[in-house]
Amino acid sequence: MDTKIAQKRVDDISAAMVAKGMRQPDAKFSLNANRDPQVYLTWIKGFRGERVDGGGYKFFNGGISEVFEEATKFIAEQPDAETAKLHDFMAALGSVIDIGKQHGIEADYLNPLVASMKKLSSNILTHGDQHAA
Repeated sequence: MDTKIAQKRVDDISAAMVAKGMRQPDAKFSLNANRDPQVYLTWIKGFRGERVDGGGYKFFNGGISEVFEEATKFIAEQPDAETAKLHDFMAALGSVIDIGKQHGIEADYLNPLVASMKKLSSNILTHGDQHAA
C-alpha cells in the first residue's frame, strides 16, 4: 500500500471518529519489525473528558487492508454523536443518583432523578427499536 493511501485511510478514520462525537480522536498506523501492521485509535470518552471504562483506545492487528477495514467497521458501529452525548448525560445522572443514595439524600430529591433516568432509558430503547426496523 502506498503511503499516501495509508495516510488517507488514517485521515478518513479520524474524520469518522469526529463525526461519531469521539472527542480528540487520534488514529495511527504503524509498521514495526517482526510484527503485524497495526491501527491504533485513541479518543476521549465521557462527559468529564477522561479516558475511562477502558474505552479510550482500540488496537487492530493483521494485514494492512484488514486493519483499516476493522477500524472503519469499529467506528461505524459506534453510536451517533447525539446518542453518545445522551449516554454521557445518563452516566452523569446515574453517578449523581448513586452519590445521593450513598449520602442518604432524601427521596424527595432522588425520586425525580430516578424517574428522569427511567424515562431516558425508555426513550433510548424506543429510539433504538425504530432504527432496527
